[in-house]
Amino acid sequence: MDSIPFELDPKNPERKQFGSLTFMRAFQLESRDKRFGGLSGMSFGTDGKLYAVSDRGYWLSAKMVSDADGALLDLVDWRIAPMLTPAKTPVSGSLADAEALTRARDGSFLVAFEGRHRIWRYEPPPRTFESTPTPIALPAKISRAPSNGGLEGLASLPDGRLLALTEEFANPDGSFKGWLIDGGNFAELAYLPAKGFHVADCAVLQDGDILVLERRYASFGIFSARLTIVDGKSIQPGAKLSGRELLRIEQPLVVENFEGLAVLQTRKGAMIYLVSDDNYSPFQQTLLLQFLLPNTVH
Repeated sequence: MDSIPFELDPKNPERKQFGSLTFMRAFQLESRDKRFGGLSGMSFGTDGKLYAVSDRGYWLSAKMVSDADGALLDLVDWRIAPMLTPAKTPVSGSLADAEALTRARDGSFLVAFEGRHRIWRYEPPPRTFESTPTPIALPAKISRAPSNGGLEGLASLPDGRLLALTEEFANPDGSFKGWLIDGGNFAELAYLPAKGFHVADCAVLQDGDILVLERRYASFGIFSARLTIVDGKSIQPGAKLSGRELLRIEQPLVVENFEGLAVLQTRKGAMIYLVSDDNYSPFQQTLLLQFLLPNTVH
């Protein structure tokens, strides 16, 4: 795997402020391994490594190398392996489309899949790649979600509940369905993105507020992305959530199909990582962006 640095704003490479966030580093990720690509969900393991899941049902992990300020310098010790089914076989076909990843309080990983909509729980590191999943109970209504528009955002809340947001399971008012999942109890809520945008991922901050990554696709392969913050106190059954914009990435900035979001709490604030899904296309790229949400801002 190769990590090639680039500037998010090529015309102004000294620029560090993007909305409310401080830009740290950006890398294009490349590999000759044909399994690499399609990264749609991202999180950090209890071992400190960065983990991701792909559209074709693969795990990826890497160790981060950072400087004294927390800026990412490189990703090393890459691993890639197929995700397993409860029958210990590699996921394939309609089972393979992993779209969201979050770490539960016990260190296990929860993965949301589209196609056959479901959430599976995998064991914590170092057993993750070899573990077989256990299913998480979901509301029956999720079966009516569009095949390619189901669960895109998944966050493990501080109180143990799961927040699950859909991409294209629309309500009449233009919002999109989501749920608070607490064992076998399901409480519906909704998320309203900006016009033309859809939920791509979400992640929880230390204080319980939620970051939501939204993306928009226009013709001719033009993408836009925005990152919002939702007050954790508003995440209640029946709520219609809408975030305050922290960041918007669109041309002339370097922009791709950003689908994955992960947060790592540091002394200076929350380190935020965004990764793009290249759809295994030679015309797209896998980009990894790092930002800091300073404690003084949040």
